[in-house]
Amino acid sequence: MTTILEEAAMTGVPATGESTARYPAYDFSRPAQLGRESTRQLEAAFESFARLWSSQLTAKIRVRTHLALEGVELVSYQEYADTLPSTTAMVAGSFAGREEPCVVQFGLDSALLWVVQMMGGRSTSMPEARTFTPIELALVRNLMEGTLDHLSASLGGLLPGAPTFSAVHYNPQYMQVISGAAAVIVARYAMRLGDAETTATVMLPASAVVDRLAATGSDAGAGHTAAQTVAQVRSTPLEITLRLAPLTIGAGEVLDLAPGDLLRLPHPETRPFELVAGRTTLAQATPGSRGSRLTCLITTTPEETP
Repeated sequence: MTTILEEAAMTGVPATGESTARYPAYDFSRPAQLGRESTRQLEAAFESFARLWSSQLTAKIRVRTHLALEGVELVSYQEYADTLPSTTAMVAGSFAGREEPCVVQFGLDSALLWVVQMMGGRSTSMPEARTFTPIELALVRNLMEGTLDHLSASLGGLLPGAPTFSAVHYNPQYMQVISGAAAVIVARYAMRLGDAETTATVMLPASAVVDRLAATGSDAGAGHTAAQTVAQVRSTPLEITLRLAPLTIGAGEVLDLAPGDLLRLPHPETRPFELVAGRTTLAQATPGSRGSRLTCLITTTPEETP
């Protein structure tokens, strides 16, 4: 069969630049943000923790303590570490069976004030920040074991288990137990110790929390059924093409083509065309028309082909 070289493809969905222009570019260097409902659920849990922690500190160090939640965000660990002082107290809590820790962070000057108060001393101002001595570390560890218990009680099923005291780190940049690109959930607090004001944070590994957060949401019981999945697939736009059997020619022949040239196509006149999506053959069909519109009549599908 000899035919004039013309476009022989029939597209089911027109390809336009508008379909991609509607969607903003996704920044893979930043994790996706928390949903509004998830944020509210986390805020309620972290506010409960703030009340328990402030009550614990008030009872232990005998200084009236108040914590106010400033916000909850989902960031990378490196972004979180960049907001912290170069030297600070980071109490790591480990989960059984997981490498990623949770972290309760506060200023070293705040912790040293706690130690002074717990040992019966009195301080009218914040001590100068420095790393802990072995005795101070033992006192801080005893205090923070109770704090981690309060964290577990407040977040409940959002955690993969009860965190246990692991270690105290002093430099957020050198904390090697978590990747800088790992997504973390951070709660930031304004802390008042008597007349002194400072800050504190709680960091949770997002990988340990996000799935549990979704499972405890209001739509947790409305999981996608098989019928909903099929309906979604059926409604997805798919570009299809009606094509003849392909012809292989040399690159030189392509460069020499000109209007009016004829190409002999290896497609028998009695053979139906192929209806394809990408490289997958969906069916065989014969071309036709209905009024001014091009059509094709499905003759066989892969299941019917012997």
